[in-house]
Amino acid sequence: MGISQPTKTKHNRFIQDNQKMWTRLEYLIANFSSLDHDELNEFGHTYRQVSSHLAFAQTYYKDHEMNHYLNQLVIRAHNLLYSPTKKRYSRKLYQFFFHRFPELVYRRSSFFLVALALFLFGTLLAFTLTYIDKNFATLFFPESMIHEGNFDETKEQWNYAIVSSEIMTNNIIVAFMCFAGGVLFGSLTTWYLFMNGMLLGSLASLYHQADSAYQFWAYIWPHGVLELTAIFIAGAAGLSLGYKMLVPGELTRKHAIIQEGIISIKMMLGVIPLFIVAALIEGFFTPLPLPHWSKYFAALITGVILVIYLGRPFFKYGVKRA
Repeated sequence: MGISQPTKTKHNRFIQDNQKMWTRLEYLIANFSSLDHDELNEFGHTYRQVSSHLAFAQTYYKDHEMNHYLNQLVIRAHNLLYSPTKKRYSRKLYQFFFHRFPELVYRRSSFFLVALALFLFGTLLAFTLTYIDKNFATLFFPESMIHEGNFDETKEQWNYAIVSSEIMTNNIIVAFMCFAGGVLFGSLTTWYLFMNGMLLGSLASLYHQADSAYQFWAYIWPHGVLELTAIFIAGAAGLSLGYKMLVPGELTRKHAIIQEGIISIKMMLGVIPLFIVAALIEGFFTPLPLPHWSKYFAALITGVILVIYLGRPFFKYGVKRA
């Protein structure tokens, strides 16, 4: 007794049973450029399943219109899945920087807030102590600069461009030290965030006492919005790594550290464009002889773009609980 051919009832059941998967593949094709890692794996699995459906349909339902539909669906999926390597690489870069990286920041948002709090605490503390006694600033700056410098932008001995350049270089170093400090249970990360907050706070206090705060921040904020955000993300990467070393959860300590280490490295890769754009702003926009209000406005625009870029997961999923 041979195997009976599928009847019309079986044909309808075949469509009914698999229509959901075909619709899902259509969705994955349409959103291929923004798929995350899990969805890319799902894409490959779904493509193989629908390919088998096509083979079955071509065998038993040769003249049915669904053959053409499934054939086109499989071809579209195949072209995306096996596109040239260069195109796939570019797509992966786009997917990482515009989708995956903001998702990582979202998932570590509680550590980002801790990094921000540590930095702000150091800033406010140093600002207050320097305001009370200028000699406190000697912990961070040469005594001659503090007692002889006028901190007036009309004085040639104080060059805002040089100051901002030094701060940018320092912040890049700080970002990587904040990340690397996570291997010591986050202790060095905490220290670097706090101490560099104190450095900025002490410097800001000196300008404030010289009635030059408005000018000072006009030269700092346009690129500082990006630089400081990058530092806080690096700090979040280091703190999350340190936390997993202390609290591995359900995983073994070794596997928890490896898993979190991969995430932290990806977060550090994500901040590179932030530093690059900040450097371009500092090199080509900050030195321009423009009104100070225009630089504050530029900083505001930069901040809005940054919020839209990193805030999309928050808008999509809501505020993540710590």
